[in-house]
Amino acid sequence: MKKILICLCSVLLLAACSNEIPSEDPLPRKGRTILAYLVSNNQAGGDLDSYLKKNVLWMYESMSSLKDSCSLLLYYRPKAGDPYVTAPSILEFVSDGHGNINSMPALQGAELTEANVFQSAIVRKSYTDPEHNAVDPVIIAQVFKDMQKAVPSETYGLIFGSHATGWMEANQTVGRAFGDDNAYSINVPELAAVLQEGFGNGILDFVLFDACMMGTAEVAYELRDVTHYCIASVMETPAGGFPYQRLFAYLTEDDIRFQELCAAFTGYYSSMTGGWGTCAVVDCTQMNDLATAVRNELLAFADSIPTLSFDDVQQYGAGSYHDFSYDVGDFFRVLNGGTIPTDFQEVLNRAVVAKDCVNGGFKEVRPDSDRFCGIGMYIPYYTSHDRWDAYYESSITWYDAVGWEAFRNN
Repeated sequence: MKKILICLCSVLLLAACSNEIPSEDPLPRKGRTILAYLVSNNQAGGDLDSYLKKNVLWMYESMSSLKDSCSLLLYYRPKAGDPYVTAPSILEFVSDGHGNINSMPALQGAELTEANVFQSAIVRKSYTDPEHNAVDPVIIAQVFKDMQKAVPSETYGLIFGSHATGWMEANQTVGRAFGDDNAYSINVPELAAVLQEGFGNGILDFVLFDACMMGTAEVAYELRDVTHYCIASVMETPAGGFPYQRLFAYLTEDDIRFQELCAAFTGYYSSMTGGWGTCAVVDCTQMNDLATAVRNELLAFADSIPTLSFDDVQQYGAGSYHDFSYDVGDFFRVLNGGTIPTDFQEVLNRAVVAKDCVNGGFKEVRPDSDRFCGIGMYIPYYTSHDRWDAYYESSITWYDAVGWEAFRNN
């Protein structure tokens, strides 16, 4: 009898185990999930908080009219005492393609306010550590990990919104590479490393920098192994940022109509008195070829560069950022007597897949659509910025890729 009981218990135990359902990670959402990383809490004199909140409202407004489902996962780093977001948080908005967001009829008319939009968000996670800093590489990596865990997806598109100064070195109180959390920023090489860690498996379709001066060869080259496309402006971006109510829908398409996206940006700002702005899309997978082409042209024009009048070349930096970036195409156009070398133009066309600019100026920067190639680069050693040159040499990989070392002592 004892043997029979032991056998019976063993059979029951095996039967119970066979009915257990193994835990599995949720299947990735089909299509592209849009992520947004918005850093408010900006230093005095550069507060973008009201504009970033307006951007969120515009994204919501666009989602309400989509004819297909869409997920937006939004990290918002608020200022202290924010009335809508009490702590840095990941917020979710899901549209069903039938006018509903988060399973409720989308806000419209007088109800479509920033307060109501934030209140309607699903809070997926909040960060309560008082030392939380949105531009700390460890924090950025953790947020992206939490986002992907919250909404697994086949692919992602990423929007960064805050202050920025392109490839230039961050400084705690003055300079900005990307972001401004209580005057702290992150340098672009470190940002690229975080993205490589978090999205290095080819699932990041694009990075859109809704921030100033990120549309440079140096930035796109850092992202060449991180994402397919970089969407950005090479000059300062108006404080209002990208007009998402006009262009967010493009970001959700399987095959994004990039030229129409750029035109939506410039159309919005060209309609304003005194409006300005540039928008371009760079295929980061072509940046190695562009670097090789730039290297070849630099060598071909090595004897002419020291005597070049840089005032004749389209540049994109205003005020203290003058000289930070010159138009890549226009640089070689001027060196080549008025026309861009044909072989180089072909490589440039493959790298810059869409571009547009407002024929209006910001301070001394006045983009010319006939000269705007969509991407800029710094010219070291010839513009008397020793501090910039030192950082460029030591940290920006584009420097070595195009062979600027050969010009160091010219």
